[in-house]
Amino acid sequence: MILVICGCDISTPEEASEGEIENALAAIELAFDLDNIDDIMAFYDEDYLHNGDDIDDVLLDWEIRINDYQGMELSEIDIELDGDKTTVRLIRKFINNGVIMVEYNDPEDNGDLSYWQLRENDWLIRGNEVTGK
Repeated sequence: MILVICGCDISTPEEASEGEIENALAAIELAFDLDNIDDIMAFYDEDYLHNGDDIDDVLLDWEIRINDYQGMELSEIDIELDGDKTTVRLIRKFINNGVIMVEYNDPEDNGDLSYWQLRENDWLIRGNEVTGK
């Protein structure tokens, strides 16, 4: 008898979801560095709402950031899953010439990358769904 042991990497649905969100954040970080606004916005739900800002507002925010900063770094990422929703806590730094120009501790400081929801098998940024600032 031959026993075959597979070194397969089996993950839970929670680990898979966390991995998808981490990959999305890495893609957003890269898209920012490449000045690719379309690839950033691909992760936003069309019904995005965050502190009164809708999808058009967050698009304008990203256009301004891409214009003002050369790079963005995301770190200390902590993903808190709650069913089909999640809150992502992270440090976001905007950089010019290797110097940190602005640093956010999200979601407390801004949060427009922090609130995600599983929509039709994709994790998308929905915002905190608060209508006023």
